[in-house]
Amino acid sequence: MLFNDYPFLLVFLPAALLTYRLVDPYPRLRIGVQVALSLAFYAWGSPSFILLVIASIAINWLASVAYGRAKWKAVVTLVIALDIGVLALFKYANFILGNLGHVLGTTLPTLDIGLPLGISFFTFHHIMYLVDLKRGKAPLYALDRYALYIAFFPQAIAGPLARWSEVMHQFGRQVYAPGWQRQFCIAICFIALGLFQKVVIADSIAHLLDPIYTQAAAGPLASGDSWLAFCFSFQILFDFSGYSDIAIGLGLLFGVQLPYNFNAPLRSTNIQDFWQRWHITLMLFLRDYVFYPLVNLRLLPRRWLPVQFFGAMLITMALCGLWHGASWAFVLWGVLHGLAQVACSLWRRYGPHFPSWLGWALTVLFVLATGVIFRAGSVEAAWHVFAGLVQPLPLARGQHLWPLIVAPLFAFLLPASQDIVAFFTRRPSPFLAGLLGICLFALLLHMGGRDLHEFVYFKF
Repeated sequence: MLFNDYPFLLVFLPAALLTYRLVDPYPRLRIGVQVALSLAFYAWGSPSFILLVIASIAINWLASVAYGRAKWKAVVTLVIALDIGVLALFKYANFILGNLGHVLGTTLPTLDIGLPLGISFFTFHHIMYLVDLKRGKAPLYALDRYALYIAFFPQAIAGPLARWSEVMHQFGRQVYAPGWQRQFCIAICFIALGLFQKVVIADSIAHLLDPIYTQAAAGPLASGDSWLAFCFSFQILFDFSGYSDIAIGLGLLFGVQLPYNFNAPLRSTNIQDFWQRWHITLMLFLRDYVFYPLVNLRLLPRRWLPVQFFGAMLITMALCGLWHGASWAFVLWGVLHGLAQVACSLWRRYGPHFPSWLGWALTVLFVLATGVIFRAGSVEAAWHVFAGLVQPLPLARGQHLWPLIVAPLFAFLLPASQDIVAFFTRRPSPFLAGLLGICLFALLLHMGGRDLHEFVYFKF
């Protein structure tokens, strides 16, 4: 079940809202009902793995209780290792077997297993809580509240990666308190904006680019199609930003403010600024649970600490790439971004000052170029795209290229979604409410006439 399909928008969501409206006056029922709705959502989308999610919640919660009572740090460490092991089994086992086969000069059998929806995200949620529990920052929670933290359906499949401290205290709040209409208005604005980004912009770009990348995987490109493939970063920006905005809107409908995940990243003037605006919650996770621990390890003498600092930066971004998928192309993408961050740090300290427009242009070009490696899936396919850039622009396809004209204009000129929503909901009016309703109706009609594209981040 996708956020951008009719079964979710016209069946599950209305039924969930009605169910929660009925239990809203009863505080003891609220969290339990949200857990049931979230598990039902997951079971609908990935029925074969619902038991895995339930078992994951139960084991991690029991470990937290055991640590809370006996202070056995080994329990937390073992369960975190188990979480990572399960993630590695489903996501990286065949990648490891394939590379091991190359090293041994043979072909090892692969495992016929699927990828559970959202396994990276619920694994990271477990790790964030257990690490903070071990550090003495997190309290113990009842099973139902912890289960909702892991399975809360607006964020369960592809984030945002909310910290326990950001959402746990919001679970079980009364939603239909005085002023709930304003919160619902903001929520609907986020959902409409997210759907627009996904079904109008991102999916339109996908229609253009998917056949081109299929061809790139098979051989060289012709007729200037590489220039279109070069624009993939616009697709994934509006795809994932759209998902995140819909998730924020859905969270608000159930009384939970999820963290923002994007802040107009393609208006950044350097690569470090970019990573503070793109997939914000993932970068905060990597900073606090990977980068800082690596920097704080006493590995090198004091005079070599800058080397350890930049090494940690490089390793963190390489892991960021590997997290996106079991492929050397993703690792290469992460390493390139790590090198860019190291170069940016050194340049900001020792290099001459860049005019902001030049920093912005270089940042956008770098993001677009590395986006090709990210999307191509292999170095060879990416090379086919880059090699095709010697061909002229495919201007003959003019009227079909409007998504690749609109997307950069929106990405470069418009503020972040949260600022747009704040502007339009500052002074609600019947006119704006009517306009929002018309836009939603138009989006629903638009969705009905097109092929459904799942969100890109569902693969991760």
